[in-house]
Parts: sequence; C-alpha cells; structure tokens
Amino acid sequence: MRFGDMLRRARNARGLSQEELGSGIYPPHFVSLLERGQRQPSAEMVRHFAAVLGMETQTLSWWVEPPTVEDAPALAAAMFAANHARDLQDAALAASEAEYAAGLARDQRNAPVWWDMSMLQAQSLITAGRLEEAEAVLLRMDGSSLLVADPALHSVVQGRLSTIARTTGRLLEALDLAHRSVESASLLSEHSPTRLQAAFILIAALSVKGELDAAWEVAIGLDIEDVPAVPSLLVARGAWAIGNVAFRRGEIEIGREQHALAARLLSPRADLEAWAEFHRASAMFALQAGIADETVRTSLDHARAGAQVLQNPRYRFEVMIVEAYFALLHEDLETAGELLTEVDDGRALLDFESTLDLEICLGNYFVARSSVARGVRHLLEAARLCTEAGADEKAHELMDQVGLLTA
Repeated sequence: MRFGDMLRRARNARGLSQEELGSGIYPPHFVSLLERGQRQPSAEMVRHFAAVLGMETQTLSWWVEPPTVEDAPALAAAMFAANHARDLQDAALAASEAEYAAGLARDQRNAPVWWDMSMLQAQSLITAGRLEEAEAVLLRMDGSSLLVADPALHSVVQGRLSTIARTTGRLLEALDLAHRSVESASLLSEHSPTRLQAAFILIAALSVKGELDAAWEVAIGLDIEDVPAVPSLLVARGAWAIGNVAFRRGEIEIGREQHALAARLLSPRADLEAWAEFHRASAMFALQAGIADETVRTSLDHARAGAQVLQNPRYRFEVMIVEAYFALLHEDLETAGELLTEVDDGRALLDFESTLDLEICLGNYFVARSSVARGVRHLLEAARLCTEAGADEKAHELMDQVGLLTA
C-alpha cells in the first residue's frame, strides 16, 4: 500500500488534522499532496511524521515507494511546483516543494537541479524565519558529493551560512564564514557577481561586529559603479552595503549618497523584498544619525507599503521599530510607546539586530519619559546582547551611555 494511504490512516487513527501532522513545518496543502500520492516524502519528512505520529522511523520508511530514477517529467513537474509556490510568496509551501524536488534530483543524480532546489528550499526557510532548518539544509549541501569543487557554489553556501550566523547573533562565526566565502570566490573574475556578493556579506559581518575600519577598507575597494558588466541590482546592493558602513562610521553624507544610489536602482517590481528591506534599513540608519527629513519619511512609507504586501509578521515588527524611532525623534512619546509595546510582545520573532534595536529604542523611550532606571535596564540588556554576540565596541558605547545616565 502506498505511503499516502498509510500516512492518512495513521493520522486519522491518532485524531490529527493535516495541519497538526505538519506542525508548522509542512503546510496542510503539502500533507494533502503526500496523502493523495502526488508527492513522495524525503528522509527528513519521514523522520518528522514519525516523530509526530509517535512511530518508528523505519516503519514509515517501509511505506515509501521507491523512486523512478529516470522520471524526468516528474522532476520537471516538481521544479515547477516549487518555483510556483515561491512566485506566490508562500515560503512554507515553497520550502516543502523544493525539498521534494531536491530529493528527486538527488535520486536521479541531477546535480544542477539538486543545487537549485536545495538553495530554493534554504532561501524559503530563511524567508519563513526557520533559520535553524535553513542552516541544516546549507550544511548538508556543503558536505554533499553533489556539490562539486566549484568555488562559486561553495562561496554562495558559506555566504548564506554567514548571513544566518549574523542574524542569530553569532558574530564571530559569521565573520569566519564570510571570510571563507570571500576566499572561495577569490578564484573567480574580479567583477563576478558571486565574488561581489561575498564581499557584501563580509562588509556586513565586519560592520555589525564593529570592525568598521576593516569593513570600510573592503567597501572602498569595490569599484563597481563604472563597470558595465555588473547588473544594476548588484550595484544597488553594493551601494547599500557601503552606505551602511558609512553611517556606522559617522560618515553621514557618504552614507546618504550611497543609499540614494541604491534607492534609484532598486525597484519593487524587480525584487519587492529587497526593495522594502532596503528602505526600512535606510530609514533606520538615518534616524539613528538623528535625521528625520522627507527622504527618511519616504523610505519609511516604502517600508510600510512593503510590509502590507509581504504580510511577514517579523518584517512588520521591524518596520514598527523604525516607526517608533521616528516618533521618538518627533517627541511623539505616545505613539512610540504604543508601537514599542506591540513589538515587545512579539519579540520572539525578531532576529539579533532587530532585538538590539528594540532594546536601545526602549531604553531611549523610557529615558525620554524620565523613567531613567527602566531605560538603563534596557540599555544594559542591549549591551549584554552585544557582548554575547562579540560586538564589543557597540557594548562599550552602550555602557558609556549608561554611565552618563547614572552619573
């Protein structure tokens, strides 16, 4: 009897819905496809369903139908389903469909498709905020025999792992992985998109850790604006990265010039997520520099529009933090307080940098409300986060601020 029939019977016997069986990992629609025999499970899926059903993994493995090794139409259909889910911006379904397609490609020893689908799975998991799962996929890719000795592929995987490590506050690890990504990409042409992207990731890792001089040295070495072969979107990402470092170094005008270049080149039609995230980040950097002019207001409006379309709770909270900073600079403490309270309630969704921004904003908010003791507690928490992550310079800055408040 096929896997789908047995899975449905086991689920019904335990009184579980398809949503409960997927338990936030595999969406109900994908579970339905499995039960109807339109998909076969990967080894990871089998382990997941066995754990939810309280059964031995080997028992479920016996139900799985052996793959048809040369079934090219099935692989093409699986790739289409994964890409269609991505286009629909359904990250959970895209991750499941891509996992299925990658499994077929692996069984057929189709390395290029396996690579594409595994990377789509990892990126979809990142979009869904399931970073631990995305990291596991990337680590499996890095250790697979299907990942041939191609420096570009290794650089991309190491770069994605660096971004996840940075996002989760493991800054030393992020920096090490970023250096590995750059090292792998060094064998490529000077203006290879992969090589440039590795440099951007290294700049971000250095910048967040507080090694601003080193980040600036890498940044000013990127001469991409006058190179026709470099795609405009990549130039935009380069200007974005350079602008971020400039803002952190206090080079405000350079930061604004670079962000203005990125704003001209980024488009919501080309990459809505990147466009929205850039405007959120650009507004935040400007506000942290004490700037709240019309350009910042426009970026904040774009970020809000992106949040409405993307419908991503984590991103919505990140935009609300920027809105709170904006309200604080305009001395609108009531609005700032309402925004910060809502974000604080949902802080479990935030990554390391957004959690840090939240703590600093809460600290400044309570100081503005003359609740210095409460403000200091949040600033101390921000300093603790920086110390644990390896951002020692930022931790020292925050402690200096605390010292001035408690003197």
